[in-house]
Amino acid sequence: MIIITDAHVSKATGNYATFFKMLELFEDSRQDLIFLGDIFDLWVALPGYESDIHHDYIQWCREQKKHRTVGFMEGNREYFLATEREQAFSWCSADAWYRDEANNLFVHGDQINRRDRNYLAFRKLLKNRVAKAIIKRLPFGPRYVESFKQRLKQTNTEFRLHLPRKEIEVFAESRFVEGVDSIFMGHFHREYIYRNPDSKALYILPDWFSTQKVAVFDQESKITTYLPVSYTHLTLPTITE
Repeated sequence: MIIITDAHVSKATGNYATFFKMLELFEDSRQDLIFLGDIFDLWVALPGYESDIHHDYIQWCREQKKHRTVGFMEGNREYFLATEREQAFSWCSADAWYRDEANNLFVHGDQINRRDRNYLAFRKLLKNRVAKAIIKRLPFGPRYVESFKQRLKQTNTEFRLHLPRKEIEVFAESRFVEGVDSIFMGHFHREYIYRNPDSKALYILPDWFSTQKVAVFDQESKITTYLPVSYTHLTLPTITE
């Protein structure tokens, strides 16, 4: 299974070409693909708010899900995908986490720290049906996307800069007792592993934006490795049928 998080793809940064080149390399792999949130710098999945790079990505995922699982976890920079673009994926979740049949838990991570009340209030204000209806009908709404992105950058800052280890470990243990074996989390733009005495583990994955690394998880061995992607080739562990 390949997991990608926090790519922050946009035309402004110019990293979209590199990102789509990486996706092309994944086409020869049979491994499942999980996108763990903040894949785009901002994605409001409503008419008038999406660009051609969003549409290209949707089309790519639709094709890929025909022969493998393609999952998407909404981050703090994606809005309304779970209701408007769910058909592009095998599963798409706007919840705090998503658990698969193999007892893996996928979490973006922006809702982990309950002490971050300002961000949680901001999130609740925007991620609901009423906000969706207002944004959909807002005159000249797409013109305000850049200012909205700046507002997003001001939220959650303290808790992204300073990893809330206690809250993360409490969250991990609460999920482990429910039968979860492995937890994969993004959002914090750094690598961190918490492993309990029963060898269950929570992995905070490196962001693709600054490292261009992807995580590869082997379900049988429970080993997660982080691989930098060469854009001329991609070497992944062999999958046993």
